Amino acid sequence: MNRTSIAILVSAALCAPAYAATLPSDVKLAKEQHLVRGNGAEPSTLDPTFVNSGMPGDIIANDMFEGLVIENSQGQVIPGQATQWTVSDDGLTYTFNLRKGAQWSNGEPVTANDFVFAWQRAVNPKTGNNTGHYFVTANIANAKAIQEGEKQPQALGIKAIDADTLEITLAKPTPYLLSLLSVKTFFPLPQTTVEKHADAWTKPENIVTNGAYKLVKWVPNEYVEVERNTKYWNNSQTVINKVTYLGLNSQNAELLRYQAGEIDMTNRVQLEQYQRYMKNNPEQIKAQALLGSYVYSFNTKQPPFDDVKVRKALSMAVDRDILVEKITGQGEPKAFSPVPTTIPSYQAPAPSFATLTREQNLENAKQLLAEAGYNAQNPLTFTLTYNTSENHKKIALAIASMWKPLGVKVDLQNMEWKAYVSAKSVGDYQLARSWAFGDYPEPSSILEAFTCGHVANESGYCDEQFDQLMVKASEAPSQQQRYKLYAQAEALLGEAAPMIPLYHYNHTRLVRNTLKGFPENNPKGNIYAKDMYFIAE
Repeated sequence: MNRTSIAILVSAALCAPAYAATLPSDVKLAKEQHLVRGNGAEPSTLDPTFVNSGMPGDIIANDMFEGLVIENSQGQVIPGQATQWTVSDDGLTYTFNLRKGAQWSNGEPVTANDFVFAWQRAVNPKTGNNTGHYFVTANIANAKAIQEGEKQPQALGIKAIDADTLEITLAKPTPYLLSLLSVKTFFPLPQTTVEKHADAWTKPENIVTNGAYKLVKWVPNEYVEVERNTKYWNNSQTVINKVTYLGLNSQNAELLRYQAGEIDMTNRVQLEQYQRYMKNNPEQIKAQALLGSYVYSFNTKQPPFDDVKVRKALSMAVDRDILVEKITGQGEPKAFSPVPTTIPSYQAPAPSFATLTREQNLENAKQLLAEAGYNAQNPLTFTLTYNTSENHKKIALAIASMWKPLGVKVDLQNMEWKAYVSAKSVGDYQLARSWAFGDYPEPSSILEAFTCGHVANESGYCDEQFDQLMVKASEAPSQQQRYKLYAQAEALLGEAAPMIPLYHYNHTRLVRNTLKGFPENNPKGNIYAKDMYFIAE
């Protein structure tokens, strides 16, 4: 079979030290290279197979483990544990050549079998893992049948040709595969360690990693600490020696510690502090346009949100201009659809009410609620749940006030992170603060989560026509045809309104002036500590 080389010509250049912290020739490094960053919350796990994107363990797992590919400061896919790969002419077979000399932190070699073991473990529904759907999204051969219990994990389309060669077989061509492979679900695992220690393998005394850092301490509800993995293939180009991740839910507490010099990079910027910093210290504000949207998710399986009229009424009554200009105010584009504007060549459909005036939308919303049986004598009453955060609270209060002209009564409920995630996962909520986030630059990365029975489909929305359009799009031969079908599917989603899109993410942080190497463009939001460094003041 003729095979088309994808990375042979570029891998030599990419394997140069430019991978990690790229230092200007005249830079003077600080003596202490210890990064302290806000993590938003306590991680529930550091096992990369079980870490969902955007969760508190995401950041830490990305520093400790590495897949076949990673991303540079521009968000472009570059070699990681693989140095080059080829793709068959029919687009169904990918062959990866692993990096010679790559080791685990215990000195054992990273082999193709480590990927086979990890992928078979991750796709196995019997483990209770809820990230196995990524293998279906990637169209890995037999992944769907394995997820549905029809085949064993050993049938997954992954094979070790030898210790340094990995072969991936797809059910159909997947143009976004390489981008998806940087997601943690596709990382390798140290089989001997995992089998020996079972669920305890990620404890500091047991863990073995193949990324730039290794776990040395985890103090529950306080912090996680990692140090340089001296066996990492590019350790000589890594500058940051230690990273401490603080599980702070409160942006106010995070800000105070940042101002006291105890944090070098925050997880968020408190909304009311953003304008002050932009005026007085704009160089400390770093922003990332992300592949996702801030949404409110309805529980469509229970009253009152099993009625589409109620859902649409609340969505059209939100003044998104006021929200992004006066409440959030950090450069976020307002959203009428979950798929953001960061995907090239894709135009998300907007609902008809997007062009109407505030007064028109309120009038139409009142009419919809009346048709659903709600009025002054029988007001719509429900609970809006959000995870503990000053930012989420401020947004919730603002939107609740926007619904007051409808006679709606909203009970605001904040929950700590783990309880909040648990409540959403079992449908124990009415309306919840949530997100729609993608792991690769295609509309499907976000829209798939709304297909019937999808593990991330928290709203319970299910429409056969929507699912059929998603399948047709995945099989379309050209991007133009795919995107046309995705737009039709998203239009159906807009009419059903299982969530309220509020704004597209523009993630802002406070970053110490002496900390350099912040990514210029990474829609997935990845910020690798190995790429950063402190300069002398």
